[in-house]
Amino acid sequence: MSTNKTIKMTEGSIGKTMLRFILPLIGTSIFQQLYNTTDFLFVGNLLGKTSAAAVGASSTLVTCCIGLFSGIAVGTSVVIAQSIGAGEPDKADKALHSSMVFGIIGGLVLMIFGILFTPSILGLLHTPETVMEQAVLYIRIYFLSLPASILYNMGGGALRACGDSQTPFRILVVCGFINVIGDFLFIQIIPLGVAGVAIATIISQWLSLGMILICLRQDGRPIRLSRKKLTMDREIVKRVLRIGLPSGIQTIVITFSNVMVQYYINGFGETAVAAFATYYKVENFIYLPIMAFGQAATTFSGQNTGAGQFLRIKKGTGMAAGMGAGVTLCIAGAILLFPELVFGWFMKDSDVVASTMTIAMVSFPFYWIYPIMEVTGGALRGMGYSISSMVIILASLCGIRIGLLAVFNRSFHSLSAIAAVYPITWAVAAVSFVILFLIIMRRKNERNR
Repeated sequence: MSTNKTIKMTEGSIGKTMLRFILPLIGTSIFQQLYNTTDFLFVGNLLGKTSAAAVGASSTLVTCCIGLFSGIAVGTSVVIAQSIGAGEPDKADKALHSSMVFGIIGGLVLMIFGILFTPSILGLLHTPETVMEQAVLYIRIYFLSLPASILYNMGGGALRACGDSQTPFRILVVCGFINVIGDFLFIQIIPLGVAGVAIATIISQWLSLGMILICLRQDGRPIRLSRKKLTMDREIVKRVLRIGLPSGIQTIVITFSNVMVQYYINGFGETAVAAFATYYKVENFIYLPIMAFGQAATTFSGQNTGAGQFLRIKKGTGMAAGMGAGVTLCIAGAILLFPELVFGWFMKDSDVVASTMTIAMVSFPFYWIYPIMEVTGGALRGMGYSISSMVIILASLCGIRIGLLAVFNRSFHSLSAIAAVYPITWAVAAVSFVILFLIIMRRKNERNR
């Protein structure tokens, strides 16, 4: 395969380079959303409120389980990007193979853990009894796709670190449509309920892994996957873990805070659980494009850190944050113009839609803060400052968020109060990231002079 998909981010126009890299990432995020959205569209419209609540109650647990290895994937991506920027392809190659081995082992362990302990964990999360049986069934089947999901994220991150954001996009286009077909087949043609939704996801996830492995094995790339090289290099693994573990812990911490949100939501009953599940599905249309800007900032920062171009990092980060905030305002604004229509696509129950609209009206107007937080945090991780990033997330999106949840729930006890916790903690994290980023940039530029 030719390398014309690979973008070198250490030279040329910053704006054009960022835009060429970000656009496929946004496309990827849209089709990645298909995995979740089509599941919920079929569940919410064809299976009813109880099934929708079951899928919603289990989604946070899935995210929590793959969070650590998502962080390892970030560490892999940063090491590869920095190595390519520094002109060290051998180190990039070792990072890829070491991380894939790590992912194989970890994916299998997590899969077994999830299948065995799902009922106990859902019980601790105060999951309503009316949805418990379906939630356990859904998540146990879904966990069979965890190894594929973890390895795909690592492989896709490796390609993006090389500057290739087109290939993961094309793979998810294909697998997204297959997921839609699977949902229709296993709900409408072969009525398997929530189990059918999970089976469709398994098929598409494993197929996406197979396709990414084929691409990684082809010639003409800065890195190439080889079965003979699948060993763990100790020094490379240490470097990957030094960057990736804080990112993984950070992801788990954010998810843990969301678990606490889920705990309080479950106390409001089945309608509230379904409402927040519906909200999260629509929210992903805003959230996933933001992740694209964060991924772009990490790759851009990583390659330019390897090349020692810190002024370029500062300019590129500012552009990505501005573009991300603008895109977020447009998407959130469009949803808020027609909230009843949009949320009605996912859920026909009028009480659930009304509760979902209440939640969105509190958080969506402030969602433009999130890309500023995500882009500056991504740039810091790309430079290797994962621990500093983790500390900010621990303090704001975990400590402050959990404290506010307890206070707001006790003082106001409403869905609006629970939702208000999100924009407040986004703002705290964003301000902290921007201050830290500017301090580091000033030190780097002074040192270079």
